[in-house]
Amino acid sequence: MHRINLTITNPVITNYVIPKFITMLKKIHIILSLLLFAVSVSAQDPAISVAERNAAQGFNDTIDRLAPDFVLVSLCVADPTDYHQDALGTSGHAFLRLQCPIFGLDNCFSYEGESVNDNLYRYLSGKTKMGMFAVRTDEYLEDYRHWNRAVHEYRLALPPEAEQRLWEIMDNHLTQGIVLRQDLNKYGCAITVVRYVKKALETTPIVYAHDEEMQRMTRREIGYRSLANYPWLRLFSMIMTDNKADENLPIDEKLIIPADLAAVWQQATINGEPMATYTGDIVEGAPLDNLKPWFTPMMAAILIVLITLGFAFTQNPYWDWILLVAQVLGGCALIFLWLVMREFGGSAYILMALFNPLPLIFWRWRRYWSLPYALILLIGTIVLLCLPHMLIDPAILVLTLAYIVLFAKESIKRLNCKS
Repeated sequence: MHRINLTITNPVITNYVIPKFITMLKKIHIILSLLLFAVSVSAQDPAISVAERNAAQGFNDTIDRLAPDFVLVSLCVADPTDYHQDALGTSGHAFLRLQCPIFGLDNCFSYEGESVNDNLYRYLSGKTKMGMFAVRTDEYLEDYRHWNRAVHEYRLALPPEAEQRLWEIMDNHLTQGIVLRQDLNKYGCAITVVRYVKKALETTPIVYAHDEEMQRMTRREIGYRSLANYPWLRLFSMIMTDNKADENLPIDEKLIIPADLAAVWQQATINGEPMATYTGDIVEGAPLDNLKPWFTPMMAAILIVLITLGFAFTQNPYWDWILLVAQVLGGCALIFLWLVMREFGGSAYILMALFNPLPLIFWRWRRYWSLPYALILLIGTIVLLCLPHMLIDPAILVLTLAYIVLFAKESIKRLNCKS
């Protein structure tokens, strides 16, 4: 997503952005009043001619406010950014561009918020704020030119009435201000575009092409796929993702990734016409150098399992203590996230069965509980592998094998001694 630094007490916001924002609202309000009046006149008497309708409003009869090109609507998708600049921008950003050529209006409507990278704790605790912005297109795109991020434009074939309703809907959201709590399930850039366009269409349906893969996947799996080149960030995001990402949703509620949104809408139709048509790049950019690191979480998990097997039946206890300390630190980190986060991730609850301080606390009495605990971890791993949808990063399941060996070997040793 596209992110900017926002602070309500910032003098740049209070002295420049807010006055400019209010002035823009007044201008747009006047235009919308004219547009809505035109629609209401047409609705009252469908048989009235364009010339009669425009003459009744005092406008030149060459202007047709229900013409397909009176309001132009475009979906704009920006290429991903590096996670060092913006962790949420690694999946790209989606926003709407609305134009009224006759009146010289050309604005971008986008949800913007405080940078997560600047204050991760503020984001985890649910204090990061965001809101809807309307900025002149030429000004808004300057930021993407600065970061050399390409922006692709897709013209939407919406009915004229829906295009005007969409502009009104976006204007109404401007009045919310920069006070919304950051919630990617509710205010994610791509999903909000989908919801606002559907709201503007009212009863006109979007007909989606059959996509078996998209139908089968959950939001969690879609997000996981989008972060293929960021395996460590993907692991962290899987832990942070809450249970809402595992719900069975219709396809338009799964369009959380901007690139997926553009691809699906190009295959969809409205009233038998292609819904989105690629018109070109409004900002040229260079491809992001985001090669996948050679040392991934899966490689780390496999290495730990191999080392654990190597020390399994030796008298050296140091590796066991390293695993136990790692287990305690991981458990403390999860407990911290559970206390801080307003919405704790569903996979994090599963991880707390593995990462917690209890094994170290009760290590002295391990002969009573180590084998049952190992069996619980083994059964849990098998169940997770058999589920139809992924709930946890596969690297964690491999890592669990190391702890199964750790807790089972004490009982195996005792059985060997008895025999």
